[in-house]
Amino acid sequence: MTKVVVPFPKGQRLRSPLAQFFRVGDSHNKFAEMFASGGLPASRVVFDAGRLNRQTALAKELKAEGVEITIDTGAAELSSPARHRTFVRNSAWLTKVPMSPLGPDDYNADVIERIAEMAVAVGADRVLAPSHFLGDPSFDGWLKVDAASCSALRTALDRLGGGRIRIDYPVIQSVQGLVDPTSRKALAETLSILPVDAVWMRLSGLGKEPGPQKVRSLIRMLSGFHNIGKPVILDYCSGLNSEATEAFGVASGSASGILELDQFNARDWHKMPEEPDPDARFARPRIVQVPGLGRGFYANEFELLAKSRGGRKLLLQSEFVTVSSVEEMVRTRKQIQALHLVRSQEALQSVPDLNRAGHFLSKTMADAERRAKDVSFLKPTEAQAQAAGVDLTSLRKRTRAHAETMGKVADALEKLHEERGMESPRARACDFNVDTALRRGDQR
Repeated sequence: MTKVVVPFPKGQRLRSPLAQFFRVGDSHNKFAEMFASGGLPASRVVFDAGRLNRQTALAKELKAEGVEITIDTGAAELSSPARHRTFVRNSAWLTKVPMSPLGPDDYNADVIERIAEMAVAVGADRVLAPSHFLGDPSFDGWLKVDAASCSALRTALDRLGGGRIRIDYPVIQSVQGLVDPTSRKALAETLSILPVDAVWMRLSGLGKEPGPQKVRSLIRMLSGFHNIGKPVILDYCSGLNSEATEAFGVASGSASGILELDQFNARDWHKMPEEPDPDARFARPRIVQVPGLGRGFYANEFELLAKSRGGRKLLLQSEFVTVSSVEEMVRTRKQIQALHLVRSQEALQSVPDLNRAGHFLSKTMADAERRAKDVSFLKPTEAQAQAAGVDLTSLRKRTRAHAETMGKVADALEKLHEERGMESPRARACDFNVDTALRRGDQR
């Protein structure tokens, strides 16, 4: 018998792919424009069921381009007193507009069947199981109800010809609600036996900007789910929070919108919304996210800081995106943020798994800390601030506080990295569920 010697792949290091899901939200026209022009190289996109009446054509167009399509049922919002009157009332699987929040008895076999029919009709590659906020003070049995709905959805999809459609399970809870090991173990045991491909963590209390204790608790908490054997996606989260979890190997990817849908707050989830003031004027403030800094500024604050000595170079140039003018930065802030999100994740994905935490600390986090300090040293004049309508004292206080926070975040993560070591278990990669990517060859 001839012996075959297979050489050991010396020098090769595992580089697990990272999943990046973009939530379309309500900005589907801008999203389509950026995608068509090449300004948004997205390979995974999430559509809300409550917006499909206006976005189905875009979903099918993106699918034809090889983009993986995920549908969010909006079930959690439909059962929330604070959210059930919003766009989710138009969800494609509802037969009528609900006049009150949906309860556990509303998720019957007929509802699950209609959710499956919707996913098949759209041609979805993934559908988020109808799950609910586990911190609901009015009902503590959602996990049992949602687990049954998830299993029923798998059966319905298979029966309706949607066998290839994967189900991902959204865990909707606060970070503190999952810190307790007993609660986390019970949840993990349920998740491990469900017919789902991945688990999405939508966590209240993270905020947009990282904090030393928050990000440390987040990584430790997520590390407790590696035994479920399924990919973990950090939902409604982007920036340094999501990059840190991916670098430390406790998350397989992230999902967020572009300058929207990038944080989740369930503080008022159970409260009825106040009636709007008919005389109040509403306009969404323009926020300019500074790539690699870990925070953003109102447009007038950004323009003011850029006028300071050294401000233009500091605020318009980053490792992944360079902009020629302040006006362009403000005007194209969504496209710039999208490019930064894609390119920063590509850079992390190119690093071997075992080196990612160290790379994040020595490169990404160190750069963010340095830039935060430099921004805090910018000195616009009082006259410039008054002309721009900016409270200079408040702005200086916030930039200095952010610089201090970035230093504390770096120290906290350095200590955590020393405690965990390089051999800590890592979350499984989230496979791409499209047979052939016509537009892109990667599997992010």
